[in-house]
Amino acid sequence: MTPEQRLWQAVVYRAAMDALNPTDSDEGLKAQREADVWLRRNSKDFRRVCNLAGIDPDFIRDAYVAGRIDAQLLKSVEKAA
Repeated sequence: MTPEQRLWQAVVYRAAMDALNPTDSDEGLKAQREADVWLRRNSKDFRRVCNLAGIDPDFIRDAYVAGRIDAQLLKSVEKAA
């Protein structure tokens, strides 16, 4: 895996964490909504970022929409890395 792929994977990870983590602040709610929309839509930007990360965009989007992405599990993976 290249450093560039790791960078783009971090972008996808951050979007998932922003979308899944509850927040009370206005800024946090805005980030949460934007991340949710980005993950749900099949935009060219989303597909490009996933491809640059070496991730199948359809797999990620489908998993997110179906609720199969767990924020706690993502946090534990991040800590282990």
